[in-house]
Amino acid sequence: MKRTLPSLTRVAVAGLSLAAVLAACSKAPDAADAAPVPTGRVEAGRLAAIDQEPGQWLTSGRDAGKTFYSPLDQINAETVSRLGFAWQFETGTNRGMQATPIVVDGVMYTSGVAGRVYALDAATGEALWRFEPQVDFKNVRSACCDIVNRGVSVWKGRVYVATFDGILHSLDARDGKVLWQVDTLTDKTRGYSVTGAPQIAGRNVVIGNGGAEYDSRGYVTAYDLETGKQAWRFYIVPRDPKLGPEGAASDGIMARALETWHGTDWDRGGGGNAWDAFNYDPELNLVYFGTANGAPWSRALRSPGGGDNLFLASIVALNADTGQYAWHYQTTPGERWDYDATPHLMLASLKWNGADRKVLMQASKNGFFYVLDRKTGEFLAGDKFVDANWAERIDPKSGRPVENKAVDYDDGKPRLVFPSGVGGHNFNPMSLSPKTGLVYIPTAHSGFVLTPVTNPPPRLPQRSQSGVQIAFASMLADPKSVPQHLRHLADPAFLKTQPSIEMTATLKAWDPIQRKVVWSAPARSFMDHGGVTSTGGGLVIQGGLDGVLRVYRDTDGTLLKEITVGTPMIAAPAVYTVGETQYIAILAGSGGGGWNTWFPGNAAAEKGNANRILAFRLDGGATPVPPDVPAPGPLPEPPAQTGSAATIADGARQFGVNCGGCHANFPRSPVPDLRRMTTQTHGAFKDIVLRGALQPRGMPRWDDLLSEQDVEHIHDYLVSVQRAAYADQQKSAPAAAAPALKEGHL
Repeated sequence: MKRTLPSLTRVAVAGLSLAAVLAACSKAPDAADAAPVPTGRVEAGRLAAIDQEPGQWLTSGRDAGKTFYSPLDQINAETVSRLGFAWQFETGTNRGMQATPIVVDGVMYTSGVAGRVYALDAATGEALWRFEPQVDFKNVRSACCDIVNRGVSVWKGRVYVATFDGILHSLDARDGKVLWQVDTLTDKTRGYSVTGAPQIAGRNVVIGNGGAEYDSRGYVTAYDLETGKQAWRFYIVPRDPKLGPEGAASDGIMARALETWHGTDWDRGGGGNAWDAFNYDPELNLVYFGTANGAPWSRALRSPGGGDNLFLASIVALNADTGQYAWHYQTTPGERWDYDATPHLMLASLKWNGADRKVLMQASKNGFFYVLDRKTGEFLAGDKFVDANWAERIDPKSGRPVENKAVDYDDGKPRLVFPSGVGGHNFNPMSLSPKTGLVYIPTAHSGFVLTPVTNPPPRLPQRSQSGVQIAFASMLADPKSVPQHLRHLADPAFLKTQPSIEMTATLKAWDPIQRKVVWSAPARSFMDHGGVTSTGGGLVIQGGLDGVLRVYRDTDGTLLKEITVGTPMIAAPAVYTVGETQYIAILAGSGGGGWNTWFPGNAAAEKGNANRILAFRLDGGATPVPPDVPAPGPLPEPPAQTGSAATIADGARQFGVNCGGCHANFPRSPVPDLRRMTTQTHGAFKDIVLRGALQPRGMPRWDDLLSEQDVEHIHDYLVSVQRAAYADQQKSAPAAAAPALKEGHL
């Protein structure tokens, strides 16, 4: 039976925080309200023989190697002009949707915001059951990049999903009933969250976590598929050696890692979190994962004596049964530019130097495309696929980058670096077509300026601690607008020696054997680099933040078809059949990095961000497009300013540290613009922030991290901001009344 969630596109109070656009607390599925469905059985033998079942999509990337390739060819270069709408499923949420659905025997399983799960009829979109977990939104306080979820795993009649607050669930694939659940987070006082998909690895399911922008120490954990009992845990970076061994699978190798950290402030965490990019080779029984940047970014803070800082920014292989270290390859030794090695890890066989070679491939955030031997970790190739000035090249013998010392900001000076923290390629899946031999990569071109923070404070629990100031390179286009200490970087003579500071995104076809770009699609907005899927019909399919689904020819990048859906798309599509009909399905909803405001060209700015799952087929109908969202009305009249210059200044600092990562205070964004607070919200401000008056709707309480005085100062600052904005509004339209907004207006 299909149940409709409450609308989440409006809020009850204009002062709601980050998760305000979620409904009131989610609930577990009602067994009486869920019609049992087929078991969705996926087993090792079936997955190994996936090419004998071309209509199935059994993992996030369809096959065991996660190539995001479907051999189906009913929809092809000749027939794609007939592609049209088949069905849609509205989730009732309006945040980031990043998962690729799994389709088994006509049933679609996928995750949504914060770890919800939906089981749908893959031919009609009818809801068979849904799982709506209770989520502790305290973790939202330390979420760099939205409360997204990148997918489920389906195995032997069970669906595995991890919620944003770190709870790993095993669900019955027939009805969504919880079979077991376990808390994967070790320290709730630090900035952890979970957004990645669980990885089935032999008899275990493996999950990591995020939080390297905060004060976390990354690790991965394996749990028994049947019981949920912890099998092993592997820590990614060392802890204070005075504390001794931890009884973890990583104990043996941590002595080697420790040698690469020098003068470390252990309290800051270290980072390295494995928040995405897992894969598994059943023949080698190795589980692979990529690790993130350091916490903090600045090596001068986390390891003042320098060093490679293992296992930051690394690809790591472990024995799936025991968690014992097998090998690693560090993509960015001593990482200090936010170059996580967490993008999609793809397993494939290539004809390498005339012989078949089982490889692991990654288009990394640092701008290099890597090919490694997946049994030994041997470096085979590493080449730039986007502009990257942090390193000249990769040394073929050592596999180490030859760094450009001119962009190392450890000396305390601002540096212009490419790629930016957005990455040359991020989590958005790439695809390998065996027909063309090409890897299709969603890429971004952008640089940023990094300036070390002078006199950084000690660790602030669950707060961002990068240790650097960050500005996108595009601001250098107007030298008059940049701070004095960056003026030398805006010098035209200097900029001529650097990559273009224009920020763009491009779909590129990469030949991993010839090690070069074969074709590039026309560039779009730099955040518009959604995941891609290729097919046996000679197609490459990619959704856009502009709300347009595009289909390209795989050999030369010719645009063959566009479908306007009106909702932004980030995820990669799944391609499958039910009966004789081929479908293309994609999750739609903007969110992720830069989630707290809508960049230019993002369809959510005009159409809103109502989350949907959309499916298309040949001879389908017209795709429903959401109506335009009305522009925000005038600002309400603010209260009198009671704070002093000193309290306002302290409030501005407190807001930046605690609130600004979510509340960008833009007119159009997924979280409330606090310049629009009503009289009611102002009166309840302390109850909301400190005592969790709106916690049931997702606004976490802060009484464990902020004092009453802190909150009073933050409120003083926000009143000053609202008064300034209101005064500007009155100057531009002095005769216009500015009525207070109705409660519920976003």
